[in-house]
Amino acid sequence: MWDWVIGQHRVKNLLRTAIERERVAHAYLFYGEEGVGMDAMAIEFARVLNCEQGKPEACAHCRACKQFDKLQHPNLKLIFALPRGRGEKIDEPPIDALEDEDIRLIQKQLSLKAKNPYHRLQIPKANEIRINSIRELRRGASLSAFAEGWKVFILIDADKMNDEASNALLKTLEEPTPRTVLILTTSRREKLLRTILSRCQPVRFDPLDSEEIRDALITRYSVPLEQAQLVATLANGNFTHAVELLDADLRERRDAAIDFIRYTLSNRVTQLFDQIEEITATPDRAAMEQWLSLMLVWLRDAAALREGRSTGLVNVDQLEPLQRFVTNFPDADHARAVAKVEEAIALVTKNVYLPLVLANLAFQLKEAIVVGLKQSLAESKAP
Repeated sequence: MWDWVIGQHRVKNLLRTAIERERVAHAYLFYGEEGVGMDAMAIEFARVLNCEQGKPEACAHCRACKQFDKLQHPNLKLIFALPRGRGEKIDEPPIDALEDEDIRLIQKQLSLKAKNPYHRLQIPKANEIRINSIRELRRGASLSAFAEGWKVFILIDADKMNDEASNALLKTLEEPTPRTVLILTTSRREKLLRTILSRCQPVRFDPLDSEEIRDALITRYSVPLEQAQLVATLANGNFTHAVELLDADLRERRDAAIDFIRYTLSNRVTQLFDQIEEITATPDRAAMEQWLSLMLVWLRDAAALREGRSTGLVNVDQLEPLQRFVTNFPDADHARAVAKVEEAIALVTKNVYLPLVLANLAFQLKEAIVVGLKQSLAESKAP
């Protein structure tokens, strides 16, 4: 069952060894970039600790493992940010003050998390983990286990604890109870109190390789190889983002990015500025960044083709147009073109006027690709 967690072999070995040697820490801090599997590993670690076979590998067949499939084992408790309920009191469980609609939404999110532990919980107005959630954790930690095994409390996005919650958690960390494990997961380790960090065993998670993401998309979601390769490259080591990208029409966006290059190089100014106006009509900077990333990957594939490297291309279905591009612009400065797109991506993440960014990019791409070609021809004719 460890295989359900993508990659992270170093972390798996560390946790497996802790179980084998009976040296399970009372508190862990799982940290790394978003979407690399901290939550997934925490859930799997909890499953192994409660598997009825009592081995460092979950059997996947016992009653406990089946309960973990639905995140419904009595020894498992997930703590995460919740919306503030009407009339909420700090000495009552936060769920008690929520409306029925909020509870149904949370249950749906947990169901999605059970099916895909890389799922990012999306709960409106859930901005922080408050003290009543931590007090509920403390009450649960003080009780005997409801079943054989270990009680495991997983604080998802622990950096969302407010000051009161953080200070309350410290008391629990200072007074560990037998066969109880607290696992804090975060992609923002620097936001946690140093006193909390000092009381947890830190476990660093590595970014995922694009190959690991590609293979997981193919195996788990039956994604075709070409699409999986493109999505894995754009995901930038984040499997959560990769799964979210499956719902996006990447081919259509990529075709629009290629059209931008075509309009730029063929002096089709009207079409170019019509496209810029269309793209920037809705200032969705995340979508803009993704669109530019598709352009970036396409240009990198072109550079690889010119260097004679046809294996490992991301846009494998674009081999013919890529080859035409390389043939038509043999002296294009690909490195410069790629750099300019990277600069545009950096600008998009800032509060910069988007139409100006794209207009400048069009000029810079033409200069790198077409002007570079003219300069090469002029040099060849020089006496």
